[in-house]
Amino acid sequence: MAEPDDDPVFRDSKRETLIILLAWAACMVWSVSYCYLNGYTRHDRVPGEVSALLPTLDQHDRTLESLTTPLGLGIPDWAFWGIVVPWILCVFFSAWFCFVYMTDDPEPQDRGEDERMVNPAVED
Repeated sequence: MAEPDDDPVFRDSKRETLIILLAWAACMVWSVSYCYLNGYTRHDRVPGEVSALLPTLDQHDRTLESLTTPLGLGIPDWAFWGIVVPWILCVFFSAWFCFVYMTDDPEPQDRGEDERMVNPAVED
């Protein structure tokens, strides 16, 4: 019996899953860290709260005057660069991934394989 790793459909699915998870993780890390570092105007370390566990963020403290609205949309700069831009990039990445990168795999019958290799429960 063939191992699942020998099946080209399974290998392609694993590779595509890995790419999607890596893209998702990269977007999450970018959005969360960018918004955290740039979204607040103050990073007070409060004893007993999570903020006390983090290193000082003095270089990231912002004043209200430092907040801008890119493109005049009324969206704060941290939300624009931390949320809107990554979403737009994710839409383009998803379109490229689905329409260009991913390909259909042939059915087992089209590859000349026996149905029992794919589904061992099939009886003769």
